[in-house]
Amino acid sequence: MLQQIVNALVLGSIYVLFALGLSLTWGTLNVLNLAHGSTFMFSGFVAYYISSHSHLPLILLILIAVAVGGVLAVLLDVLIFAQIKKRVLDEGRAELAMMIASIGVATIPVAIAQKQTSDSPFYVRGAGWANHVHRVGGVHFTNMSLVIVVVTIAGSVALGQWVARTRNGRALRALAADADTCGLMGINQRRLATLTLCVSGATAGLAGVLLTVYLGSLTPESGQSLLLKAFAAVILGGVGSIWGTMAGAYLLAFAEISIIATTSGAWTDAISFGVIVVVLLLRPQGIFSRVKVDRV
Repeated sequence: MLQQIVNALVLGSIYVLFALGLSLTWGTLNVLNLAHGSTFMFSGFVAYYISSHSHLPLILLILIAVAVGGVLAVLLDVLIFAQIKKRVLDEGRAELAMMIASIGVATIPVAIAQKQTSDSPFYVRGAGWANHVHRVGGVHFTNMSLVIVVVTIAGSVALGQWVARTRNGRALRALAADADTCGLMGINQRRLATLTLCVSGATAGLAGVLLTVYLGSLTPESGQSLLLKAFAAVILGGVGSIWGTMAGAYLLAFAEISIIATTSGAWTDAISFGVIVVVLLLRPQGIFSRVKVDRV
């Protein structure tokens, strides 16, 4: 039982790391970035490529992957999203155009990784790093599983504090509530959007390299399958809610691990996403989403 809890905690932390960036941009900028999965994968791929040609320590590879994720997201914003917003004045049509554009852009990093790896799994090896297995009271876990849980909790708290307490975070929450009023008050929406995409991409890069090391390898298509899990976590917790995304990710992970432990595992996705359907029917805004009140 304790081992299953540990497994669910690690799996949920992986979902949280990946889903936080998606929830942040979707909930505050109304940008459903479907290239988030390819950003995640390509960051891990860059770490793999560098580690295969050098002997850098793992911490430097992690920092490089975080930087790659942030840069990719900023380029996507500057070259694609910003141009669409300039040309498409209708907000609904602009959101749809950006979503479709992100699907197209997502194929580019995947194609590059497929070309370089011959569509085979790739892995990251940091110099001086050994992923040992530890056993405590009948429960076993690895170095990287502990790192993932600690980094996820610390990163989620830091991101939540950034959104709640910093000047940019407060401006971001105001932008999510009323973009027009924010413009009248002098908030630079373009700069804030770029910063938010950068943070989102950085979390995807962090998740990409940590998951590559934890699982032993990734494939160029890994980001797309994980994207569905991120959607589930965000919808369960409530779009735009940092704490809700955490709760939704861990709830989904515990449901999946429980099903795997008690059945053959064939029904894992069906039952897990069945829970999501129930939540959407009973509380469409998500479990932790706050009700939006319009005042006249």
